[in-house]
Amino acid sequence: MAKIQNKNNKKLRLLPLGGLGEIGMNCLVLEYGDDSVLIDCGVQFPDSHWPGMDLLVPDFEYVRKRLDSLRAVVVTHGHDDHIGAIPYLLKEKELDIYSTPFPKGLISQKLTEHSDLKNVRFHTIESRKKFKIGPFTFDPIPVQHSIIEALAFAIETPVGTVIHSGDFKHDAHETSQGKIGFEPFEEWGNKGVALLLSDSTNAERPGHTLSEMEIRDSFDQILKRQKGRIIIALFASNIKRIEKLLQLAHSQGKKVAFAGRSMHSYTKLAFEQNSLSIPPDTLILLEQMGQYPDDKMIVFVTGSQAEPQSALLRISVGIHKDFQIRQGDLVVMSSRFIPGNERAISKMIDQLYRAGAEVIYESIHQVHVSGHGQQDELLMMLKATKPKYFIPIHGAYRHLSKHAGLAEESGVKPENIRVIEDGHLVELSDEGLEVVEKIELNKSVVVGTSFMEGGPDVFTQRSNLSKTGIVFAVFMRDAKSLKLIAPPVVRPYGLMYFQGENPDYVIEEAEDHLEDIYYDSLHSGELEEMLRLEGRRFYKKRASHKPVFIPLVLDV
Repeated sequence: MAKIQNKNNKKLRLLPLGGLGEIGMNCLVLEYGDDSVLIDCGVQFPDSHWPGMDLLVPDFEYVRKRLDSLRAVVVTHGHDDHIGAIPYLLKEKELDIYSTPFPKGLISQKLTEHSDLKNVRFHTIESRKKFKIGPFTFDPIPVQHSIIEALAFAIETPVGTVIHSGDFKHDAHETSQGKIGFEPFEEWGNKGVALLLSDSTNAERPGHTLSEMEIRDSFDQILKRQKGRIIIALFASNIKRIEKLLQLAHSQGKKVAFAGRSMHSYTKLAFEQNSLSIPPDTLILLEQMGQYPDDKMIVFVTGSQAEPQSALLRISVGIHKDFQIRQGDLVVMSSRFIPGNERAISKMIDQLYRAGAEVIYESIHQVHVSGHGQQDELLMMLKATKPKYFIPIHGAYRHLSKHAGLAEESGVKPENIRVIEDGHLVELSDEGLEVVEKIELNKSVVVGTSFMEGGPDVFTQRSNLSKTGIVFAVFMRDAKSLKLIAPPVVRPYGLMYFQGENPDYVIEEAEDHLEDIYYDSLHSGELEEMLRLEGRRFYKKRASHKPVFIPLVLDV
């Protein structure tokens, strides 16, 4: 990647390192002169294109070349796709992190899982209390989302005000965190907003997001009809939904137990910070469930996305040490199926049914609402801020494109709208908004807590291996005569054979065939290549794919 010099101090530069053209890994560089900040620094959870990887982290190369200019990371909220990569950036340099208390607690927990980190200095953000970082003045504006203490920011810069919406929705009936509306955005809109960056996750969905109060009413009816145990799967970060469900359980004289590491850690943190109210005589330990009637027992559990090793997934396959599904249990999936997880979730639901449970979820019952605004709310944000320029953020390209259409509908001039993706370097100045360069970004991959080296070719190879399998063939020969000391030994891994093929017989045939090929090709000058090609041809006739074939000729 070419090193870019910011020679024009009158231009604001914006570079998304993640979150534009994809879901997750939200991270935006905001740069003016020799000062820069990051707004969020999140991870992405890999799909099947990244076999064996645990996390994807933004490409920090642009930041790494300008570490001296990086002043801080400013956090909109505490979801992993906004804060999860902070420990990996802390491997590079000391950081100032600006956040509200709940994200600070979550970040602090993550830091304990890592070693060799630089120092971190936390700065507490208070709603509507401005703070200054270099040439930027931030006005934190509370927004509603599926996690507490979510913020948008109005950012005063030398070239005008930029509003970053964070993740948001609008729920006029939800007041557990106080009344949150669009009035602050209207204030800034009346002053003049140069650029709006706004969440596009639900830009394809018409109408207005349902209220959390409707979810409460739906759960009220579910709990009133309870006959057996109820297991509610939801994100541990959705503190206010957890609080409402605890209140419902208490009002009906029922007991609640938690299952899942993050369910315990998130609720403990929120309770300690006075952000979660737990009714008296309601919460019990999971191992105490047997002391109460089934129709009085509710379990809050993590694992709604069928994550490996999550509590609900372990429960579904019967390996959770403290809880087993039995006939008459009801499992409520109070979360959406995140794209890419559908197959794993469906398999888990099938397993729950096999174990004797009934399962209800969003598409068949109103048990979840999104934390992201739909088209009506996105238009409300656009009309409140009245931006001169607009860039949709947070979403796949189709979401960004749809949001751009809404911006035009709201009155933003088409020529002032830019649909950009990760790596597009944008400059805002008195002359306008311009995409000046496309920087090649390569996501960093993590296993455990360590970075892994490997370019795109490596992951193509890993993906191919998962489809085709691999075969090793070992040829032991006399170093002087070059005659084989014993027949070749063939060991296949991960092969799928055509119906009717006996894998043991196939191996015997392969060993006989490769012994003949060895002697036929011994003096050809291309012995190992001929063995590789003939091995692949042999298995092509018997297996679903031509495998990766590795011959090993060893002199003794």
